[in-house]
Amino acid sequence: MNSLRRDHLDKLLKSNISTFKGKVLDVGGKKTNRKGSFVPPKKNIISWKYVNLDESTMPDIISSVENMPIENSSIDIVIMTELIEYLQHPSLVFKEVHRILKNKGRVIISSPLIHPIHGDSWEDRYRFTDVKLKEYVEVAGLKILLMEPMGSLGSVIFDILRASIGYAGNGKNKRFRNLLLRALKPFFKFIDILSKDQKKYINTGYFVVAEKDKINE
Repeated sequence: MNSLRRDHLDKLLKSNISTFKGKVLDVGGKKTNRKGSFVPPKKNIISWKYVNLDESTMPDIISSVENMPIENSSIDIVIMTELIEYLQHPSLVFKEVHRILKNKGRVIISSPLIHPIHGDSWEDRYRFTDVKLKEYVEVAGLKILLMEPMGSLGSVIFDILRASIGYAGNGKNKRFRNLLLRALKPFFKFIDILSKDQKKYINTGYFVVAEKDKINE
């Protein structure tokens, strides 16, 4: 059962699918065992490559994201979804993204806010408000085109409960509780609708699209 955060991310990726074109670099992404329902498009794509330190994900480039073996101004689109909360030096990564992007190239970012500790490596380090994300993006010389809060009160509560009966739970009656929560998922989506005016203050995180502007070269 996907988190509501993952559902929001998939929906936002799909609604911005026209952004994906040319040479795409999926930083921290997984070629195998992908999460969610979003499928990388093929239309208008020259290449779609993955950078990851985890060899089991079958990356095209095995590298840290702070210092990628990529030529300057050679990438059209960079994707960094559900990544920066794990990084020791996020500011260095944003500068690296600016370096490898072409002029008018774009970066797509997602990052959690009110969301349980998570991750394959259990090295979940940070939570970023919209203010801090804006600082990282703009200091690196990028311009924000879109910043969208992901979900509201319903999503936050649902995802906490999902973690509680899942990886954070003790396993007792887990199957029953999981089935119950699955059945109640539409109810939490409805709470999101009712509380949509609160998502500025209560949300699971942010989805950001930013652009490298040639005036920042």
